[in-house]
Amino acid sequence: MKPYPLTRLRYAGLTLSLVMIALSLFAVFHYGLKPGIDFTGGIIVDFSLNSLANQTELMSMLQAPLAGIGHISQASAAGVWHLTLPHNAPITDPNAIVALLSEQFHQPVTLVQANIVGPQVGEELFDQGGLALIVSSLSIMLYLAIRFEWRLSMAAVASLVHDSILTLGLLAFLGVKIDLNVIAGMLAVIGYSLNDSIVIADRLRDVLKARPTADVYSSTDIAVKATFSRTLITAGTTLFTIACLLLLGGQALYGFSITLFVGVLTGTWSSVTIASTVQEMLGLSPMHYQPKPELVDEMP
Repeated sequence: MKPYPLTRLRYAGLTLSLVMIALSLFAVFHYGLKPGIDFTGGIIVDFSLNSLANQTELMSMLQAPLAGIGHISQASAAGVWHLTLPHNAPITDPNAIVALLSEQFHQPVTLVQANIVGPQVGEELFDQGGLALIVSSLSIMLYLAIRFEWRLSMAAVASLVHDSILTLGLLAFLGVKIDLNVIAGMLAVIGYSLNDSIVIADRLRDVLKARPTADVYSSTDIAVKATFSRTLITAGTTLFTIACLLLLGGQALYGFSITLFVGVLTGTWSSVTIASTVQEMLGLSPMHYQPKPELVDEMP
């Protein structure tokens, strides 16, 4: 490897990415991924009450049979709360639950709405969500194999794996419930994480065709520099929008927005540190994009 400054930075970033992958895998296996009610089944009761009590105070007021199994969280609307119970809770009737809350809180509690998900439905949703992730990943791999040289395709896939592992690791560390919103965020991450990788790969292909005698490291640096401003503008505006959703979207959209925010951030990072370096490690060179000489039949 020649001592190009940007090349050294890219490989230093690759080393940092490998460390973050190891930490993310540790978080996934140590903390575990916590499935939400969409997959485990249960009941969510939305209720309102005229009180300035916070989440900690309301949780401390819960008594048997809700204490220990119920979880209260703030809804997006003011004065509205979510009570989440497992599918095997001793009380599953929403009206009975609200009446019990009224007794335990010592004030009137109004039922807003209730959603019940059975365990069989949750298992079906889990299978369908996993199938959607697998099908989308295989479709992207097929497209890359057709669109680019296989080394570029493998580098883009490595970038996708990197982004998925880092996102899942942070979700496990933060204890975010894995529900359908998180699955939707992961599907969006799979699509977006390849965006910059494909842009850089497309520019690199043009550079390699135009510079057949140059080494791949300098050509990759040229491709990264040529697309860097576009990458910053695209990622910056996207992250700004997602940050607004993360801060103002409330608890209901927290899982989706945090998944998407981390996925876009890691996808932008990996397009330079993973995708652009793995292809070099696999032996990509300008000769792979040069036209093959045509065989001319000799006249007798």
